[in-house]
Amino acid sequence: MPTVERLITQGTRRGERALLMLGEEYRDKRVAVGLSQQRVAGAAGISRSSYIRIERGRMDRLSIVTASRIAAVLGLDLSVRSYPGPNPMRDAAHAERLARVLRHVRPPLTCQLEAPLRQHEGRPFEQRAWDAVAQSLGRRTAFEMEMRLRDGQALERRIELKRRDDPVDSLVLLVADTKSNRQVLRENPTLFASLARMTIGSVTRMLREGHHPPSALVLV
Repeated sequence: MPTVERLITQGTRRGERALLMLGEEYRDKRVAVGLSQQRVAGAAGISRSSYIRIERGRMDRLSIVTASRIAAVLGLDLSVRSYPGPNPMRDAAHAERLARVLRHVRPPLTCQLEAPLRQHEGRPFEQRAWDAVAQSLGRRTAFEMEMRLRDGQALERRIELKRRDDPVDSLVLLVADTKSNRQVLRENPTLFASLARMTIGSVTRMLREGHHPPSALVLV
């Protein structure tokens, strides 16, 4: 699991590269259309010194709104997107509760954390992953850990899409055993109706015996 410091460093470096590339695009376009730095800065509502820093990729606090204004002045459209990365930082409580279950896995079962969904011809660039997958004897059991059921229906749809795109033999949905989560499940009895309700003791006993648990919802 990557450390917070490592993730911050990675994010900083990617941001610095993006600023350099953006500054180069602004400079090239400005020169192409024959505008001065002062003219662009004034039209965008910033100082010339700030604009010079932006062109040089040294404005580390550049706002998206300011960047969009400059782009508009230069006849450009700014597009900002984020994409799933390979090393998500997992919340410490999330990781601890997941580990509380997976530490019981015994042979012939093997376990993989952050197990990517299987790619296929229809989805060659799959980025989603199961929190964990236990495997043995050609069978696969996926584990998903949820700390808080904010939108149970959205979570149910998201999990079903994962199961559609990467059919596993069974799915164990681990839900933090909190008063809030218990209330959500109690008030929405049809939520995750396809998953049997099992105790954490029953699931961990099966894992210690090297068996795949059935599809279930478990409070942990």
